Amino acid sequence: MKNILIICLLLFVFQSCTYVPPNREEESTLLSAVSNKASCVFLTTDEKNNPVISWVETDSADNHYFYFANWIAEEKKFGSSKLIPIASNTSIHEEGMPKIAFKGNGTMIALYETNVPVENSRFGLSDLIYTLSHDKGGTWTDPKPVQSKESLVGSRSFANILRLGDGEVGVSWLDSDPVHSDKGRPVKFAKTEGGGGFSEAAVLEPYACQCCRTAISDDGEGNISVVYRDILPGSVRDISVSKSSNYGDAFEDPIPFSNDQWVVEGCPHNGPSVVSKEGTSYVAWYTGSQQNGVFYAELDQNNHMSAKRCLDVDGRFVQLCLVSDGTRVAAFNKNYQQDGSMFSKIVLNKINDHGIFQKEVTQEKSHASYPVIQELDNESVLVAWSDDGKVYYTSVNTAVISDRAEEPRSLALNVGSEIHVELSSETDPVCGMHIGSKTKIQNTVEHNGKRLGFCGELCKKQFLEKNKTSI
Repeated sequence: MKNILIICLLLFVFQSCTYVPPNREEESTLLSAVSNKASCVFLTTDEKNNPVISWVETDSADNHYFYFANWIAEEKKFGSSKLIPIASNTSIHEEGMPKIAFKGNGTMIALYETNVPVENSRFGLSDLIYTLSHDKGGTWTDPKPVQSKESLVGSRSFANILRLGDGEVGVSWLDSDPVHSDKGRPVKFAKTEGGGGFSEAAVLEPYACQCCRTAISDDGEGNISVVYRDILPGSVRDISVSKSSNYGDAFEDPIPFSNDQWVVEGCPHNGPSVVSKEGTSYVAWYTGSQQNGVFYAELDQNNHMSAKRCLDVDGRFVQLCLVSDGTRVAAFNKNYQQDGSMFSKIVLNKINDHGIFQKEVTQEKSHASYPVIQELDNESVLVAWSDDGKVYYTSVNTAVISDRAEEPRSLALNVGSEIHVELSSETDPVCGMHIGSKTKIQNTVEHNGKRLGFCGELCKKQFLEKNKTSI
């Protein structure tokens, strides 16, 4: 009888240890070395659209190592790591992390920031450096600056990199304007030119937010979107987009679209994400405005916003990916308190014609942050993140992202029902910004027999307070 009790007890313990609750995600996989501190995880695809991951490790002597690994479909995991040579003064930070991309011919490009300390400068000077591999990462060319013909007079940083529809690779970044540095930083774009380096940079926006990452998308048909945090009149830090319809040879004038009216005297260090398909751009970003949180919006070919929604008021550092069937999946980290301590988890939102659905992919009491996401196949995504100095990843079938997400605020836009009115002037009377001959009625006031329009709520509020005018 005693032996039977012992056997039953052992069986109970064994079952308790191996039991997995229903609908619980499989365990995540540790990617980085146990002995090093890891960060800056990034996901992309090679020329055959197979996932590739990269990350940075730092040892106890403060040496930096830049690794990448290829996805092994048969084993459903990333293979062994391969080292990419980088300079000893490479900047290691999440908003401007080292990244990789593959040209259509398989050439691999590694991009990273270097930092040179400068006296009486808090941040010093930084430049964007790239190196090439023509043999799948076996050997690498000597490093060169992305803009070798243009002398460095400030800093180049907060870059993003992407393979374009024509097989070349595009890079967007924040540059410097030493004459008007107090107004913001220029957003620039360049692309590779055949077997050579990068083209001369095009200036997309003269004055953008100083230290938020830029984002690029390409729909495969020549339409490129560069999205970034802008500086609008009144120190409004909203999101703008500049588009090209000819593979980056020329870009349209930038258009601000988020309309968050987030006024902050400083840089949030939290840039947007964008993916595109058939001329439509899907954008996600964070705002700390009165309606704060991570947001999602859709822009048509003419940059008209057809939808806007708050995904989570407590979300941060959102990233988007696009699945082959058109489903969008957003990944972001979310802080929460438990047992008197603060933790952070990774949440996925699936967005399609049926609504928005959510799923958590990290375990309880994690400190997970800075997620990245990439399509694995037409029904699954890969998600990777940092947690307490280690990098983890997991794969998620989009079908299990099935819990309907509650909408924190009803922000869906029905463009057809919006009322637009003729204005007496095409200029905002407060900041002088050009706003056109028509705008939404909620952005206007009637004053001295004239209908005046404003670029946003802040300018409208200042005008009302000064003139004691009602709508």
